[in-house]
Amino acid sequence: MAAQIREHRTRAGMSVTELADVVGYSKASMSRFETCDSPVPEELCPKLDAAFGTNGLFTALFEMLRGVRFPDRYLEYMSLENEALSLGEWAGLYIPGLLQTPAYARTLFQNADLGATDEELDVRVAARMGRRHIFDRESGSYFMALIDQAVLYRWIGGAEVMRAQLESLLALMDHEHGMIRVLPYRNAGFGISDVTQIVVELEDVTVVYVEGACSDRSLKIRTPSEYVGWPTIAHAPTPLTRGNRRS
Repeated sequence: MAAQIREHRTRAGMSVTELADVVGYSKASMSRFETCDSPVPEELCPKLDAAFGTNGLFTALFEMLRGVRFPDRYLEYMSLENEALSLGEWAGLYIPGLLQTPAYARTLFQNADLGATDEELDVRVAARMGRRHIFDRESGSYFMALIDQAVLYRWIGGAEVMRAQLESLLALMDHEHGMIRVLPYRNAGFGISDVTQIVVELEDVTVVYVEGACSDRSLKIRTPSEYVGWPTIAHAPTPLTRGNRRS
């Protein structure tokens, strides 16, 4: 949450004092929210959405994080994603979150939590869709996805949901903010597992985010030199670096 506030305030060209005046909090309080020294209160979130025009993003984030035991670990990756020059993701099970349609994402959330209410699902979908703001910046992040062929055949949400999801990918195969490539079955020996791997290129360092099914492997952030799976993505068929944009 702190990273999102700082990111949107900077994009809006506002100082901490100016934002504090708009939302009715003191400068000291806003500073503590941005540095994680104080938790963001629930009543501040709709005010932030109104100030930044984020269509419920902060309200959705608050609801999403309300029941998360270790939300700071998710926010660590979200902070990296916000600052990334480029991102490269290997998707072995599902369409990458940044490329999912609302209906596809909703089905995944529903399958993962059968007891979730419609309102809770709405909040989670809104939060996922809100991540796409990184492409709206003047120098938006470059995103390259390497998707296993099996993902395209994995039935999620029924025929209409899958049709809409796959059609949405066509326009993104080669576009100004990135590209999509499919790893065909004949390259099954490429050496990638079903664990989600995301390479995040920042201004001064590149890190790898790994999220797997086993809790002891989930949500780990490592530098490429420490992560043996790094060559898997780094040697993908298309380059990820910022210098190759729009080439």
